[in-house]
Amino acid sequence: AEADTVEGGIAVDRAAGKTENSGWRSLFMLCSCVSIAIIIGLGAALGSAKGKSSQSELALPSPQEAVTKKPTDSPSVAPTTSPEDFTFCYEGDESLVLDDARYSSLRSELVASGVSTGNDFATNMSYQRKSLCWLAYGDRLNVAVSDPFIEQRYILATIYYGLNEPQSLIEQGWLSGKSECQWMPLVECDARTLSTVTRLDLHGHDFVSPLPKEMNNLKEMTYLDLSMNALSEDIMNTVGTWVHLEKLILSSNMFTSIPTNLDSLPSLTYLDMSVNEMEGTIPESLASLSGLTFLDISTNEFSQTIPTFFGDLTSLESLYLHGNDLTGAMPSEICSLRDIELENLSVDCRPPGPEVSCTPDCCTTCNFYDTDKNPFSGGR
Repeated sequence: AEADTVEGGIAVDRAAGKTENSGWRSLFMLCSCVSIAIIIGLGAALGSAKGKSSQSELALPSPQEAVTKKPTDSPSVAPTTSPEDFTFCYEGDESLVLDDARYSSLRSELVASGVSTGNDFATNMSYQRKSLCWLAYGDRLNVAVSDPFIEQRYILATIYYGLNEPQSLIEQGWLSGKSECQWMPLVECDARTLSTVTRLDLHGHDFVSPLPKEMNNLKEMTYLDLSMNALSEDIMNTVGTWVHLEKLILSSNMFTSIPTNLDSLPSLTYLDMSVNEMEGTIPESLASLSGLTFLDISTNEFSQTIPTFFGDLTSLESLYLHGNDLTGAMPSEICSLRDIELENLSVDCRPPGPEVSCTPDCCTTCNFYDTDKNPFSGGR
């Protein structure tokens, strides 16, 4: 019986051993299957990546194929996009770009409107050709030819290209890829439509005469500031048809005379021509500007006596005559304006040696603009 018990225990241990061995065997087989699956998956992935890499290598050009040909001096056709450099358009013969639809359409539109002529555009390096080329190829806004304000945008381009291409204009937003009405503060448009240019502030850009004739077509202008430049020629060929012009600032230039035919500007109320090179007698043409409220011709070289016609300018509020070589006495006709609208009147009247005699109840200041100080005291 005892032997049977031992044998029974041995049998049980053997059975348990077999069961345990069978479990380990199953686990081993499962792990082997998983490992094989992983290896197969990695192999497939590596094979696919290698295939793509081989295809990419096949797609790469050889170094010899990657070298492009040297570009020609001028393109055979106009470019389809706006390049940064469009000198090809105006340095060579115009025939190089006349076949381009955009260039020729813009050209036809501007000639038909009378803004510029065909001869203007046919001339190599002319400011008109440069302005048209910018509009056709360099303008990032890429305005449609049919845009009703295309002439206006072209005219503003002629100001840049016609006045020695000052970098100061570009730095302040001129010719930017925005609507010209957003070239502020240099340009302002009418408050109602925000589309028509009415004000130009162009002071301090070292402009040299003449102004571009195309500016004459800015018919709605009310304000023009050209101070602190080097202009010397009569500007009336440019602004003479601006019937809405109210304020004209031409101070600190090199003008030697008052512009001609100022009476063609019926809306003019403000004229500043101080700090120029005008000499001789004060011209009687100023007498026709009956609507003036402000006139400054100080710091020039006007001589002789002050004309009495200023007394006819009954709308005057400020009249500055100091810094000249005027003599005599302030006419009573001008002094009488102090009882109407005239608030500021200056002349070289400071003692002990005044060039022009003027009483304190007439002149408000002597030799300068400061009306806060006693004009007849000894110091400024």
